[in-house]
Amino acid sequence: MIELWYAEPPDLGDPVVLQALRSLSPATEAQADSVIVPHGNGPSSLLTVIMTASPLGEGGKALPDVSQTWDWADAEAAVGASRCSLLVTEMSGADRTPQERWGAMSRVVVEMAAVTNPTAISWPQSQRVGNPKLFTAGDLDGLINVRYFSIANDPGALVMDTLGLHVFGLPDVQCHFRDREPGEIATMLFSTAVYLFRSGDVIADGNTISGPQGDERLVCFHERALLAPSRQVIDVDLGDPYAAGQRHRPAKKTGS
Repeated sequence: MIELWYAEPPDLGDPVVLQALRSLSPATEAQADSVIVPHGNGPSSLLTVIMTASPLGEGGKALPDVSQTWDWADAEAAVGASRCSLLVTEMSGADRTPQERWGAMSRVVVEMAAVTNPTAISWPQSQRVGNPKLFTAGDLDGLINVRYFSIANDPGALVMDTLGLHVFGLPDVQCHFRDREPGEIATMLFSTAVYLFRSGDVIADGNTISGPQGDERLVCFHERALLAPSRQVIDVDLGDPYAAGQRHRPAKKTGS
């Protein structure tokens, strides 16, 4: 699900909006307070649905949180100027690959952003807010978000993780560490998450990935996420002296 935020509500029945969406799918159909965009034909077609979201304040509806958006300086101002939103969501597609599903939805978002000029794009399932002017079809930056947290009872320790892959039944990626540059860890986590999005859950327990420094080989294990929401992640062990938290590493073999 993606949420497009606006200062003023757009008209989903506007012929310009429908024409833009029909350039993607001629079978686009306007219904009461929603638009349905099918991708392909037959019972297994992907369906993207655009609908008006609940008003602010109704049922706990609130503006998106920008605290885990790190690379858009104007995010807070853009969200603060927003008063209403549209939801863009998927109605079917569980039998399609993540790439097919995201490709279809992201193309709809690009068209909607071009003709309705939203103030911000929000990915509630990854806790990310983005600049709609920079969004492109297939862009994974937003669908996958890298989060950053300090640990209150462990000075100097940090946890960084990705959020978003769980939507597709894939593990996110996390790293619990100290004394390393967060920016290089963020790059490693994002690139690993992109690999999982494209290839599936192919990193087995005990496998290694390349670290931020070219000669590093970092061991990975599946585990439950340290941070909410509860989900499976692949934990990346930076090894001593950088790894933080409890580690259940296989015992090293000793010589006879």
